[in-house]
Amino acid sequence: MQIRRILLISFFMLLFIVAVPLVTISFFSSRSTLKEEIGRNLTSDAAMLMEQVDMLMFERMQNVHSWSHLDIVQEGRIGDIDKRLSQFLADVQLGYKGMYLKLFYVDARQQVIAASTPELIGHVHYAMANWARAEVPNGEVFVEDLQLTLPPYYGAYLGIRAPVHDNYSTGDMGQLYGLFDMQQLFRLLDKASSSSSGDRYIVLLDAEGRTIAASSGLRNSRFLLKTTFADWKPAKGKALFVHSGDPITDSPVLVGYASSTGYLGYVQMGWSILVFQSTAKAFLPVHTLSVLLGVVIMVTMVLAIFAAHWISGRIAKPLLGLTEWVGQLRYFEKQPLPQVGGTVEIRALEAAFGKMLQELERSREQAIQASKLAVVGEMAAIMAHEVRTPLGILSTSAQWLQREPSLSPEGQEMAQFILDESARLRGLVTTLLECARPREPQMVPHNSHDLIVHTLEILALQADKKRLHIEQQLYAQNPVIACDAELLTQVFLNLLINAIQIVPDNGIIRIRSTSLAQQICIEIADNGPGIAADDYQRLFDPFFTKREGGIGLGLTVTKQIMLAHRGDIFAKQSEWGGACFTLLLPITQE
Repeated sequence: MQIRRILLISFFMLLFIVAVPLVTISFFSSRSTLKEEIGRNLTSDAAMLMEQVDMLMFERMQNVHSWSHLDIVQEGRIGDIDKRLSQFLADVQLGYKGMYLKLFYVDARQQVIAASTPELIGHVHYAMANWARAEVPNGEVFVEDLQLTLPPYYGAYLGIRAPVHDNYSTGDMGQLYGLFDMQQLFRLLDKASSSSSGDRYIVLLDAEGRTIAASSGLRNSRFLLKTTFADWKPAKGKALFVHSGDPITDSPVLVGYASSTGYLGYVQMGWSILVFQSTAKAFLPVHTLSVLLGVVIMVTMVLAIFAAHWISGRIAKPLLGLTEWVGQLRYFEKQPLPQVGGTVEIRALEAAFGKMLQELERSREQAIQASKLAVVGEMAAIMAHEVRTPLGILSTSAQWLQREPSLSPEGQEMAQFILDESARLRGLVTTLLECARPREPQMVPHNSHDLIVHTLEILALQADKKRLHIEQQLYAQNPVIACDAELLTQVFLNLLINAIQIVPDNGIIRIRSTSLAQQICIEIADNGPGIAADDYQRLFDPFFTKREGGIGLGLTVTKQIMLAHRGDIFAKQSEWGGACFTLLLPITQE
């Protein structure tokens, strides 16, 4: 209960002391930052868009100026009798795909001599007032006043004309006109407006402050060719400012501004671009964020009590679980590992308790094993004393009998039986002594893969007789371990001999090694008959065997050697249904 009260008070203190000021500061800071960011974007977009407009107009004016100096334009002197100039203008208009509504040549009498559209030929075209004069490389061009049509302004154009000089005389012999389609500018502004985040408006102004092009939201008769936005230009030295927004929106607008600098220093007509966005929509994310933060604070205050109870439960409940587990530990022979969960520290404590339990269980098993081996040791000592002397006498007597020349073949065979059985009994006594009193291992670094390969070479003849297939899957990346090579070879021999004897002809034995964190894992699996479920608990007990003629000490000795190496061995069923013995050996010995 005390933990819950402390956590509950802490939650409320954090909410009131930190959250409320933080929300206030975040609101004003976010609003200011967002304003600056939007302003930079508006100004950057305006400058980039102005550069695109400058480049577009430069290319169109440079086109008309360049064409006016082509030799084919001189066909106008003779009235374009063969229509070569008209064909040229038609091809150019088609090649530029909608950039120009019409291209035509007018002579000194203002009569259309050649045109991309045949119906213009013969008509009189009077030059309009020059709206702007622009310098281009090696000459100049003139831009006539913007000609609008009814909305949606299909057919609106800018007349671009360039004088055609007479190459065979002095002075000008006519004018070359290109009617630039304003839809190209409209589409450029619409694309820039639609690709920007939020609702933005774009206006292109001429040197007099008239709106000559605008994005779709402003492209109507109220604004085009009007000076509505003439006073929206910022003060000198500023690129961003705030305007009332009238007559576009009810809220103020952030306005980005950029003036034309001409493309490569040419086509300087004094145009400028305004890009503006409503503050109501621009600052909408900030207002939404402030509302959400307020809601979050209220919800957090409601959930504070539940969170405090839940967190205290996460801390207290696992501790109570561990306490209960420790209290029950002494009343049960085998207690399962604790599974209480909780925080990282509690899980670490849980792991420490689990490791302690495993060590206790390991110590108990070693004590039981030691008690069993104590009986074996006592029996081995008695047998060694009582059996070795008679066995020696029997072996010596049998050898003397075999040397008698008058001994019958049956007698020779019987004497050999005595020698063989005596040798088997001596081996049994030796095995008992090794099992009860194993020698201290000499820990030296050895390559475990080399020991496995050496053991397989020793047993190769036995395996070949049964036509066994032995798979070597030695995948361990660090096979060098500290071990007693002779004792570890004995482990491999015991396990592989058992497998060779139990596996049927043409059977499979697989030896696999893998690397673990600080251990090497070696598996010896076969496709033999396997191990009965009831036999797993007694598998390593002395004198336990299911094989005819066995004495049941091989796995006992193997277990002893593994314990001496601070390792472990356990058995399970292989993937083929046979037996699989797993050896876990530490890489280093502390």
